Amino acid sequence: MSIDGDDGATLRRTAPAAPVIGVEAQGILWAVTAVGLFALIFMSGKIAGGLIPALQIMWLRYLGGLATVVVAVTAGGRWRSMATRQPGLHAIRAGCGGLGGMAAIHAATAMPVANAAAIGLLEGLFTVVLGVTLLGERVRPARWAAAALCLGGAAIVVFAGGEGVRFTPAMSAPALVALGGAALIAIEAIMIKTLARSETRLVVLFYVNLFGSLLLALPALLVWQPMSGWMLTAFLCLGPAAILGQTCNIQAYRLADAATLGPVRYVWIVFSAALGWLLFAEVPGPAALAGGAVILAGGIWLARTGGAPR
Repeated sequence: MSIDGDDGATLRRTAPAAPVIGVEAQGILWAVTAVGLFALIFMSGKIAGGLIPALQIMWLRYLGGLATVVVAVTAGGRWRSMATRQPGLHAIRAGCGGLGGMAAIHAATAMPVANAAAIGLLEGLFTVVLGVTLLGERVRPARWAAAALCLGGAAIVVFAGGEGVRFTPAMSAPALVALGGAALIAIEAIMIKTLARSETRLVVLFYVNLFGSLLLALPALLVWQPMSGWMLTAFLCLGPAAILGQTCNIQAYRLADAATLGPVRYVWIVFSAALGWLLFAEVPGPAALAGGAVILAGGIWLARTGGAPR
C-alpha cells in the first residue's frame, strides 16, 4: 500500500510484483551454479598433473572451507547459534561427501574428464530414487522420462565418446570408483535436504567442513605428498569455492525437491567437457556432442514438467 498526496487522503493499493521465475526454477538455477563450481573442484587433481592424492586434496579443501566458515562466524559473533542436535547426521554427511569427492577427483584424474563426469552423473538418478524412497517425494511420470533421457545421453558420452574420449578397458577401475562416488554424493544430497529443513545454512556449512577436516586428517597425512607453496595455497582455496558451491546447494534444496534437483546435475557433463577441452585438449567427438545435447534436452524437459503431484 502506498500513500499519494501531501495529506495522505488518497490511498492506492499496489499489487505485489510477480516473481520473474518460479521458486522451483530458482532452485534449479542455484543447483546449476553449484554444479559448475564442483566440476572445477573435482578436476583439481588432473590440473595438478595427478601428482597429489585425492585424499590429500579433499582434506586441504575441507581445511580451507573450515577456515572460511570460522572467519564468517567469528566476524558475525554467531558462535552461540552454532549448536546442533544432529552431530551424527552431519558427520555421516561429511563422510559421504568426502569419499564421494575423492572418488570424483580420482576418476577425473585417471580417465578423460567427460567420461568421468558422465559416470558421475548417475548421481542424479540415484538422488531421484532416494528422494522417492527415503523422503517420500512424489515424482511425475514425465520427470522419470526426463531423468531417463539424461541417463541415455550420459551413456552415449561414456561408451561412444568419439576420438579422444572413447571408453576403454583401462578405464574400468576408475569407472567403478566414479560410480561409487556418484552413489555417495547422492546420499549426501539427501542428507543436505534433510538438514536444510532444520538447520541454518551456516550451521550446515560449519559442521560438514569441521567433520570433514577431522575424519580425513590422519588418512591424508599417511598418504601425504610434498607440494609447492602455490599448490598448497591453491588447494586450500578450493575450500572457499566449495563453501560457495555448498551454499548454492543448500539454497537449491530449500527451494526444490531432491527428486527435481537430482537430474539437473546432468549439466555437469557440459562444464566438464568444456573444461576438458580448454585445459587438457580433450576434444569431444560427434557422439559426445550428441550425448551432451540429449542431456541438455532432458534437463530442459525436467525444468518444464512442473512440481511434484499432490
